[in-house]
Amino acid sequence: MASSGAITTCKTDGWEEAPISDSVGSLKITRVRTTRTFAGRLTGKGLAEYVMVYREAPPGVTDPHQMTAKYVGIMVFKGTLDGGKEGEAHFTVDGLYDGTATAKLIVDEKTCSGGLKGLKGEAKYGWDAEKKELVIGLDGIRLDK
Repeated sequence: MASSGAITTCKTDGWEEAPISDSVGSLKITRVRTTRTFAGRLTGKGLAEYVMVYREAPPGVTDPHQMTAKYVGIMVFKGTLDGGKEGEAHFTVDGLYDGTATAKLIVDEKTCSGGLKGLKGEAKYGWDAEKKELVIGLDGIRLDK
């Protein structure tokens, strides 16, 4: 994920998923709200809201864990970078679930405050099934003061 070892891990504390509408189109569309705890270079709490579009499943497949889904959303993070002062930052998220979750996170620079004011760049994450956590590569993230 991150070649220099610049990583953060993220545990999912809560996951609420609900259909947006059963009557629009043939694909399943849901809204997800998830809470997270971050450890590593980024330490703190997060809240994410996603819209997920499940792609057409093979015949007979009804388990969402066996389907693929595209998701987009916003993640709010409150905490510290490298043990600095606490702040807040928002990220846009563009991801894909195909048995495992992967996504690109882009810092919305105008939302950064406190100790995260000046945060810039983008990161990528992937799901570590063995540890049951997201591993976020932070090589593309920097804090300009």
